[in-house]
This record gives sequence, C-alpha cells and structure tokens, in this order.
Amino acid sequence: MKILIYGGTFDPVHQGHQKLFSSALKEIKPDLCYVFVSYNSPYKEKSQTPYSLRKEMAKQVFTHLHKKIIFDDFEYKKHRKVYTYETLKYVKQKHPKAELFILVGTDCAADVTKWKNAEYNFKNATFVIGLRQGFKQVKPEFRARILKGFLPKISSTALRLQIMLNGKTPKNMLPELSEIIDRNALYGLDIHSWLKKYLKAPRYNHTLAVAKEAASLAKIYGEDVNNATLSGLLHDAGKSLTKEQMIAYVKEHKLKIKGVKELCNYAPALLHAPISAHLAKVKFGVKSKEILQAVSRHTLGGKDMTVLDKILMIADMCAKGRRPQDIKLIKSALKKSLDEGLLAAEKVKLIYTVTTNKWLAPDGIKLWNETLLKNK
Repeated sequence: MKILIYGGTFDPVHQGHQKLFSSALKEIKPDLCYVFVSYNSPYKEKSQTPYSLRKEMAKQVFTHLHKKIIFDDFEYKKHRKVYTYETLKYVKQKHPKAELFILVGTDCAADVTKWKNAEYNFKNATFVIGLRQGFKQVKPEFRARILKGFLPKISSTALRLQIMLNGKTPKNMLPELSEIIDRNALYGLDIHSWLKKYLKAPRYNHTLAVAKEAASLAKIYGEDVNNATLSGLLHDAGKSLTKEQMIAYVKEHKLKIKGVKELCNYAPALLHAPISAHLAKVKFGVKSKEILQAVSRHTLGGKDMTVLDKILMIADMCAKGRRPQDIKLIKSALKKSLDEGLLAAEKVKLIYTVTTNKWLAPDGIKLWNETLLKNK
C-alpha cells in the first residue's frame, strides 16, 4: 500500500500546491493520501489565518484530485509546532506496513536535512520533490524521487502581499479560493474595506500608493515587505476623523503623545499619526511594536528612527500622486542613501509647512536638525 503525505500551512493554497499534488499523484499513484494543514509550522511565523479556513481552502483545491484523501487534524489537535517526524510516526503507526512518501516543494527540499530528527524521516519514507521553475535539478543524499516538469513560480507569501497591496484577489486565483478569501476578508481585505468606508477616495488612493512605495523601498533596503505594506495601509487611518474628533479621540483613549497640548491647539491634524497607530492596534489587532511605531512616527519622526520608520515617512512623501518635483527630489536623494532620502522627505515636508503658513512642530524641527547632522 502506498501512502502520500502532504503537509503545509496553505496560507493560502494556490496553483503551485495543486500542480505539485496532482503531479505526485500521477507519478506515485498512491492508494491513500493524507493532507495535514499545519497548526503552526516549525519553520515559519505563526499564520494569522484561522486553521479552519486554511483547511477549507485546502479541501476546495485538493479533494477532487484523488478519491481517497484524508484531511487529518493530527497537527491541529496538538496546538503547538509539530515536526514532520512526529506526523510521519503518526501515519506509520496507523499503517505499519505501508510504503510512505512525503511530498515537498523546492524550498522545503533544500532544508529537509536540517529538520528535527531528519534521520527518522529518511529511514521511514521516500521524499517526493517538485521543482519550481528557475531551480536546477537537485541530487538529494537521502531516498527521494524528483517529479517530472516544473512547478509555476508562485508562493503563498507573494499572494498574500499581492492581495494586501491591491485590496482584491488576483484574477488568476482559483475561483473557489477567491470566494473564501473575499467572504472572510482575509489578507488585509478587512483593512481595505474599512479604509474605503471611512476615508475619502483621494485619501484611500494615497494610502494604496504609500503602501506600494513602502513595499518597494522595503525590498531595496532589506526590510520586511509585509510590515512595510501594512504600515503603509494603516498610516492614515486616523484621517477618517475630523480635527475635532481627533482631539476628542486622544482625550477619550488617553493617548500618551509628546507635546499633545500644543498639537491640539496649533496642529490637531498631526494627531492622526498616533491615532492611526492606536486604530491599527485596537481595530485591526496589529501587535508588532515596529509597525505601530512607524505608523505613529510617520509625520514627525522620533529618536533613533528604525529602517521601517524612515521607509514609511519617505514613502508618504514620494508616493505616486505627490508633486512630481517633490518625488524627483526624494528619489534622487534615495540613490545616495536611505538617510539622504529621509532628509529630502523632511525638506519637502518643512517647505510645504512654511509656504502654507502652518505651525512648525518642535519635533519636526528637531528631526530635521538631527538628520542633517547625521548626513554631514
């Protein structure tokens, strides 16, 4: 009896997973298949998507591929990180005489020798490996079978980012998955829905532009692209309120803001940054201190600016839709360094504030002086 074991986070499942599974079924011809949706992958950050929805997506895509597929909750019931050798041992105990195969893609195949208790896996199962386009053939040092052909260049991480950036599922996504994602507002769609409802159209379009610019800068400067994107999406959430409502919000929620009295009196619009960070935390469950800090600081900066802090402030000032001459100035400065780009963004901000006869916040002036001195 041949049993094929396929495990993954499936967040979300996609055509690459489908192709990998169907190719393995065609070549291995298993009598039975086990699909294990990870509760918490040992080698990835914990998924924010509920297990039940990831399992539902996997069922939608895989069920019709084979007449005998068991979607087993073994890993979920553990409510902890479960290693492959544990899952393999579980299947082996249920089917002691079966020939076991573990299905993996290119990325996993490169790391299986580093997995916990890897020798147990190699001793008790054959690895079935699917190669992604662009990867060379591999010669495993363990029992393995390389599937014919190549898998499409697609990843769950890239799909999540695409949905978060655009506020909609891609046209080429499997229809059954789009329905689940849309219905449950996954991968940032809940944020987009809220922003569309409470921000004016020009402000929402600016938000999309900032998120995309932040993601682009994150790739260049080695920052987490998802964090940058999420920061961009949430940076102006506070602008859903009027100036009077911002002041009331700060008082109601007792937000600790440096120079809050001056800001309330002379520039209440600047309160939108810390308010946006608070909304990100309480409304959308953002726990990352780095993201919350970047959102809170994107107007006036702060002490010891992080790379993400700088990226968001710069993205806000040079995103598509800003004045062409300002974008050109900042982009030109970015060719030298991120700090030069930050200085240019601050310059644009200060010039605008002065020429429109607005109050200069002391923290904004301080940030300019500090950045100027650092760049000398």
